Amino acid sequence: MRIAIHMQREIARLHYYDTGNSDRAIAGIVGISPSTIGTFRRMLRKQAHEWSAIEPLDDDQWRDTLGTHNRSIAQRKPLPDWQWVHAEMQRPDATMEQLWREWRETCPEGVAYTQFAVGYRAWRSTLHVVMRRVHRPGDKLFVDFAGRTVEIRDPAGGPSLHAQIFIAVLGYSNYTFVHAVPTQTTSDWVQCHTECFEFMEGVPGWVVSDNLKAAVLRRGRDELVINPTYRDCLRHYDTAAVPTRSRRPKDKSKAEVGVQIAQRWILFRLRDRVFFSIEELNNELRQLNHALNDHPFKRLPGCRRSRFESGERPTLKPLAQKRFEMCEWRYQVRVGSDHHVEHLRCFYSVPSQLAGERVDLRINASMVEVFRAGRRVALHALLAEPGTSTTLPEHRPVAHQRVLEGEPKALMQWATSVGVSAQGMISHHLNTRSDLANGIRAARRMRDLARDHGEDRFESVCRYALPLNITSLRSITSILTNQADLRPRAATPPPRQDHDNLRGAQYFGD
Repeated sequence: MRIAIHMQREIARLHYYDTGNSDRAIAGIVGISPSTIGTFRRMLRKQAHEWSAIEPLDDDQWRDTLGTHNRSIAQRKPLPDWQWVHAEMQRPDATMEQLWREWRETCPEGVAYTQFAVGYRAWRSTLHVVMRRVHRPGDKLFVDFAGRTVEIRDPAGGPSLHAQIFIAVLGYSNYTFVHAVPTQTTSDWVQCHTECFEFMEGVPGWVVSDNLKAAVLRRGRDELVINPTYRDCLRHYDTAAVPTRSRRPKDKSKAEVGVQIAQRWILFRLRDRVFFSIEELNNELRQLNHALNDHPFKRLPGCRRSRFESGERPTLKPLAQKRFEMCEWRYQVRVGSDHHVEHLRCFYSVPSQLAGERVDLRINASMVEVFRAGRRVALHALLAEPGTSTTLPEHRPVAHQRVLEGEPKALMQWATSVGVSAQGMISHHLNTRSDLANGIRAARRMRDLARDHGEDRFESVCRYALPLNITSLRSITSILTNQADLRPRAATPPPRQDHDNLRGAQYFGD
């Protein structure tokens, strides 16, 4: 099977998420042909695996368990005359399945019914035939950024910020949410969705978005890659994204109309207002948003709020108990030869057998997770100071563990045999310092210096340095080289004699 592993996982998740979804519905989400979706779903039904059993599998186990190794061979099958199909579909009581059966009698090697239906719909879309869309309660939420921005001036006289206006509209009730954020980056995009779900006190079945980078990283003819942070956010709230097709505004017509109404109803009223913070703008937007939802419909009874309260709120899924925590993904990060990965100039250990491999990093406000082939292999607290590192003992090779366990004892035994001052110096590097690896390195180098200059000389230098709080390797090396401890000290001046004519320091104190 030529479907990428991450796409197989997404198809399986959507399959177990709602088994009632059609193959075409899932195909529209992931960007793969419905026939391929159907083949994969039939395989899942036949094998009868539970989602909880296959979700934690890594990539190799996934292929072995489901048998999805790439053995496919591309085939091209004949297609019907779409003009004939379209003409026959205009006749009363015509069905697509009956036309397909009649055509297959004349062309047995032609495409199957699913490709027949998909091909006809694709051809028909070129005729500019508009289909009326019917939205079910709680089914879809349409989201987009407005084309207009609102200026936020700097009170200190600096450059102005142009706030982006996020619009979300429920398909059934047209219930609208408006929120301002500084940018259209992933963090602000995710924050808008979190605020929207809390405003509506529920979660829809699907979220229909545009193809901005905060939602879709890459979209090709055969592949759709959702922004992993955005995907994690929607998964946290038990929903999924349905990105629209490129240059197909009718796929999110509710969002387009919602943006137009919000610009006319809300932003036009604020055209002469001056704002100095995002919070001030959002407070004003919140009041106008409530007024918009309470405004009566022209052709329907009630308003957006009444239609939402009566028909759509009960169908929304409940909110997650915990708010989504923002995270960042880094893919294909190379593990160094010291079995550590780097993030913002900090280093985190992974199992030593992964040295030289590529791993994925998931970073949130407090933790760093390392994944290999879909499986987490390391978890560390996020370091704040650049240049620091964290190493878990179980990640070290056996030889390294033996060195780190045995060498400190040997160094302390040697320092004890030299003298009390040498013992204090080596103990500082092995027991007081927070970075044990560098402490061992410094103690090892001091032992080499003692062998070069003599242990008695090293003991004398330590006796001189410790009272002065001199412990660094560079300082000890300098004292040994320059013999600073052997230089004569300045003589202490004799005490000054008392005399009646000497006023002393007290005289000048005030």
